[in-house]
Parts: sequence; structure tokens; C-alpha cells
Amino acid sequence: MPPLTMHGHAFPLPYGARDKGVTEALGTREFESIKAEGTRTTRTIPAGAIGNEKPIAIVSERWFSPELNIVVMSRNVDPRSGETVYRLMSVKRGEPPPELFKVPADYKVRGEERAPRTR
Repeated sequence: MPPLTMHGHAFPLPYGARDKGVTEALGTREFESIKAEGTRTTRTIPAGAIGNEKPIAIVSERWFSPELNIVVMSRNVDPRSGETVYRLMSVKRGEPPPELFKVPADYKVRGEERAPRTR
């Protein structure tokens, strides 16, 4: 895997995120009636690599909705930092109300002088 760079400089990744790990498909599951496809990736830091006596397993679970093109749930478990869960909730489908896009009646442009048009 090539190193990640930012502005031409190497960007250090936390240990355990450097290898691809082992990824498995978890199938399809629904989250608030949104179908999502899941994967679980397990990365292992070998014993002794960072002063650890035993191997450390870092597990990342990701549920992606192809229909909405967004991650609806992710869960990361790292014994060094604990568990982090992200979950998309209260999704409302459909068109937003048109009044959200209307310019308020009292809206005025201030401080801008327009140059006369020339042709």
C-alpha cells in the first residue's frame, strides 16, 4: 500500500491501520428501513510490535446504503482507545419543503454597487 501523503509530505497513520487487514462481507441489513451492505475489517498488531504482550485486534464494521450512497452505520473497536459508533438516524425521504429555498420578502442586498452594463 503506497503511503498516504498530504501536501507532498508523508501522513502518518496509527499503527494497525497500515495493513489492509482481513475483510469479510456481512450481507444486507436494514437500518430504519434503509437497506445497507456490511463489511467487517480486522487488522491485527502482532505481539511485541508496540510493546504489547499479546496481539491487538482492531475491528471496523461499516454499513453502506447504495441507494442513498452513504454510510448509515459504522463501528470501530480498538482496545487502545475503546469503541466508536456512528449511526445515521431520523432519515426523512422525499423532497424538502419549497419554502426552505425561497428568498425572504424583506431580503435586500446592501453594500454592493453594481457597475453599469456596457455593450
